[in-house]
Amino acid sequence: MEAFVPVLVVLAVFVVSALLDPRKLRTGVYLLTALVMLGLLAFSSALENVETVFPGTEAGAWVLLGVLVVVGVSVIALGLLLVLNGLAVVRREGRSPAHLLSLVLGGAILLYVAAAVVSLLADQAVVMVYLMLLALPIGWCGYGLIAYLLWSWLYGILTRRFGRPVDAVVVLGAGLRDGEVTPLLRSRIDRGIEWRDRPLQGSPRPVLVMSGGQGADEPLPEADAMAAYARSRGVDEGDMLLERASTTTRENLVCSARLLASRGEVHRVAVVTNSFHAFRAALLMRAIGLPGYAVGSTTARYYWPTAVLREYLAIMRDNLRLNIVGLVLSLAPLVTGVVVSLTH
Repeated sequence: MEAFVPVLVVLAVFVVSALLDPRKLRTGVYLLTALVMLGLLAFSSALENVETVFPGTEAGAWVLLGVLVVVGVSVIALGLLLVLNGLAVVRREGRSPAHLLSLVLGGAILLYVAAAVVSLLADQAVVMVYLMLLALPIGWCGYGLIAYLLWSWLYGILTRRFGRPVDAVVVLGAGLRDGEVTPLLRSRIDRGIEWRDRPLQGSPRPVLVMSGGQGADEPLPEADAMAAYARSRGVDEGDMLLERASTTTRENLVCSARLLASRGEVHRVAVVTNSFHAFRAALLMRAIGLPGYAVGSTTARYYWPTAVLREYLAIMRDNLRLNIVGLVLSLAPLVTGVVVSLTH
């Protein structure tokens, strides 16, 4: 029972963090850490049981080998799926740095596995050591990515299930195509209208804010095109506010908050964007002090992995100092090893 005390402590920290304000990535880190600790305890217990049932055998070693094989096959499968997804995104959306993310990551995973296998078969102990040291910065980024995926998924479920009444629903803009809203942007507006029209007893209908300025390649502000589509869906002009100044997600939130504040006190806002973007929008809401939560709309499945990777990179950029420190510390053993080997 004592072995579970650290797990319970981490779980308690997770619960407190989630209750105080779920719009934090570290909440996901607490949850993932508790799950990893539980998994290690379960694995340790399973090994002990195997050794008890088969004393004096190498059953425990075979179990460990089996787990390593499953993990290795899973990593290879992940790399292949990311490569295939990247090719699909490039074929449908065009070749750009953002659209190459899943392709590049999948290729890097497969290259790392291939290097490990070749160095192991060739008995290159030094290369194996370097690859293990390289796993430290990979682990730093990967652990955060898994925590982000886990908590953003749960955050989306919790907001859809327990989202409280709001004073305003802010729909974040996206790029237009020939002055018209794209399918991606339509899904945001549709979810915004749906959220505005939720049957919450005793709560007044919130105002609908269309937020988006005019890009250099756009013939009109995104907010105007969004409002036109909303009117075609039966939304009255007087039920909408248009925010036409923003060009980034942060500006969407800041400018919308100012627009709402000019009309009176706002206690809570629901920000609507696509599912892959919702949690980062929630993080930015917290950063600027905007009360409420973010709600995600549906996203095409083929586009989701690339979009999620792009959002995670943006989150790492938003927390640049922390990630620089983490990467420098995790790279230090590898750099030290390379320097020592070159000087001898």
